[in-house]
Amino acid sequence: MLVARRDDVSHQGGAWEFPGGKVEEGEEPEAAALRELREETSLVATAAEPLLVFMHDYPDRRLRFHAFVVPDPGGEVSIDSGRPWAWAELESLSELPMPEANRAILRALKWRLP
Repeated sequence: MLVARRDDVSHQGGAWEFPGGKVEEGEEPEAAALRELREETSLVATAAEPLLVFMHDYPDRRLRFHAFVVPDPGGEVSIDSGRPWAWAELESLSELPMPEANRAILRALKWRLP
């Protein structure tokens, strides 16, 4: 799994996260996932498999997540803003400091992937 460390000054700063971001107005979630993957990591894919849709409440905001799995993206990883990144085994991700909302994604991944 590809994860990157959030900038210290951002919401949930310093935590590790999966690539992703906001769905733009008029954009479908799958298209947003593929666009964000390209913008944040330089990886390219033509399809993303739906994993999970859920809401998460933080003390200061409510977020809706559309999580996807991209099995075989192409290209070389180049994370935006030069943030630290890593390929990590699914089992080791629970040891990383991650935003609380990512825990739901981890549970879904453990259920879905062998």
